[in-house]
Amino acid sequence: MKHLIRVACKPAALTLALLLTACGGGGGGGGGSTPTPTPTPTPTPTPTPTPAPCISIVSDASVAAGKTAGAAALSGCSAPIASVLWTQVSGPSVTLAAARNPTVSFEPAETGTVVLRADAVLTDGRASSATTSIAVTAAPAGSFITLRADHSLRVNTDTSVRAWPVLLNGETVSKIVWEKIAGPDVTMDTRDPQVLFFRSPASPTPVDTPPADVALKFRATMTTSSGRVDSDEVIVSIDRQAVRPDGYIFEQSARVHPYVAGGPFAGVLASCTYDVSLFFNNSTGATNLCTASKLPLLATTVGEGNIPTVAQVMSRVLVSHDFLGKNFESFLINQDAKGDFRRMLGSVTAIVIGSHVRPSFYQPHTGAIYLDADYLWLNAKERDVVTEVPDYRAAFAEQLNFTGVGRQVINNDYARESYSPTERVVRPESQLLFGLGRLMYHELAHAADFFPPAERALDPNKSILMNVVPRINALSLPSDYLAANFPLRSAEMRGLGQVLYQGATATATQKAYTAAQVGSFFESDIANDDYAYSLYIDDVTKAPSNSREDLAMLFEEFMMAYRHGVRYDVGYTNRYTEGMTSDQLIVAWGQRGRIGTPAIKARLKPVVARIAPWINQAEVDALPAPIQMRTGVSWDANLVLGAPQPARFSFNLSSMAEKTSRAREDVASRRHAH
Repeated sequence: MKHLIRVACKPAALTLALLLTACGGGGGGGGGSTPTPTPTPTPTPTPTPTPAPCISIVSDASVAAGKTAGAAALSGCSAPIASVLWTQVSGPSVTLAAARNPTVSFEPAETGTVVLRADAVLTDGRASSATTSIAVTAAPAGSFITLRADHSLRVNTDTSVRAWPVLLNGETVSKIVWEKIAGPDVTMDTRDPQVLFFRSPASPTPVDTPPADVALKFRATMTTSSGRVDSDEVIVSIDRQAVRPDGYIFEQSARVHPYVAGGPFAGVLASCTYDVSLFFNNSTGATNLCTASKLPLLATTVGEGNIPTVAQVMSRVLVSHDFLGKNFESFLINQDAKGDFRRMLGSVTAIVIGSHVRPSFYQPHTGAIYLDADYLWLNAKERDVVTEVPDYRAAFAEQLNFTGVGRQVINNDYARESYSPTERVVRPESQLLFGLGRLMYHELAHAADFFPPAERALDPNKSILMNVVPRINALSLPSDYLAANFPLRSAEMRGLGQVLYQGATATATQKAYTAAQVGSFFESDIANDDYAYSLYIDDVTKAPSNSREDLAMLFEEFMMAYRHGVRYDVGYTNRYTEGMTSDQLIVAWGQRGRIGTPAIKARLKPVVARIAPWINQAEVDALPAPIQMRTGVSWDANLVLGAPQPARFSFNLSSMAEKTSRAREDVASRRHAH
């Protein structure tokens, strides 16, 4: 049950001072005494009204042990919340997820009363605090449902909440029914009854009322096979934001904060890289982008040619949750032995890691990279706060009659484990390499394309973007060199790239293509992945170019092979539909390690030379030749190619559930990998 705690907001009543005039009684005749005048009373001072508190808290009134509790701090004043810090005042000790976000959640293990305090600072500088108490009752005696997790988000942003049935005595779920019980209207997607998807309203309050943050509340009710019924509620608060200016950069954004609070650029990191008010008007040139002097590239503060330390990198990190920074720091310490990531991070201004960043991207306006938090969780509680909203590009391929699939392989086995979203699992840090490492190579290749080591000397009075515009116009980026000297030529693949990755409507001809035909188009050209055909539109010139993603895909696959022994499988099969297994996908064309094709190596060398000049060109020559897949047999059967070798991790597919999960992930790896 949720309740609303509001700190009293009424100003003290005003006291009206009354001035009384005394009138003396006359006695007639002259013998009367002179009356003593009554002194005029001193007016009672008017009390100064006590300023109304600016935040209130919406929270659970009570929660059963083992379920998830939540509390949201809402601003009721004219200014939004700039920062907030939650602390526990008393009660059984709990771990607060997202203690620096407006909405906090925790999972209590003991009974008692948990008292929380929120200390907030508004964007106008005012400070305000409030407390709330949540009673923790005994754990449910039978099967129950809990909703993970309460959280906050910005306006017009997609999000998700997962229902977690905890089933006892052999019970199963008969149904889960969702309902919104408070807050503005939203469209609820519960096609999968265990996950609620919705988009926050564009404006959290009506325009004709004083602005205030609001909280949406949802309830999910589970009925089990034995007839047991249990419910739980969740709070999702919506932060107010300023009206977006013309030319705004971010369609959606998430609240983030500096991981290192005392870092040299902590005060400007968020406002320069992930603020909804950032804009660049292409027509007028009007902008509020930060100059390179206000937030420079990392390399310029550590000295060109020097490898940034982990501490220097972490001073440029923004996170939605502190565990993301902690895990990212550990990743750099333990999995960047050669310093490749830190060297390439010299080309960025900041690293933004957010629970609602999807897909990951590089932004030349700000010079920052933006990483999906799904690549950084290590345990179930960390995973709970990461949105499950699908990448918006996931549905683009549904127009076509074939499916592209891909995977990372080491020694004829999957390089990475599969983690079901319906299980409470732990992910070893070593496994981050195959997702986060791949992603970092890709996004940092974009950053190094715009600012390679030879081009990091910037005009401090210009924005990051305007420093690179002359080279964009002159077609002098490394990706421009790639396009001019080693162009992709398949008109069919260029057209399919627009459908697969930009959402263009497929033509009748494209809808009729078979997997074998597409494999033939792809094999005859010189791209290593069909994401290379994703058309990139330059932000300033608006000129189309396939070469930006082409360069990033080349570098990503090369570095995963060169540094980590990972080979990429790429293939085309019959059309995938949800629920299919990996042995139902029949390969019409496929290759392992396409990056080792001689014509592709020739394209790769100038890319490596320009964006990672510390790597010897001979390493490109050493890439092994690709291996052709067997056509007419399943994707599953093509996992082992050539002479069988001992499995590294024993991830070979053995169950129907595993084959279904792998098929879904291998399709997703090609549809929306980055």
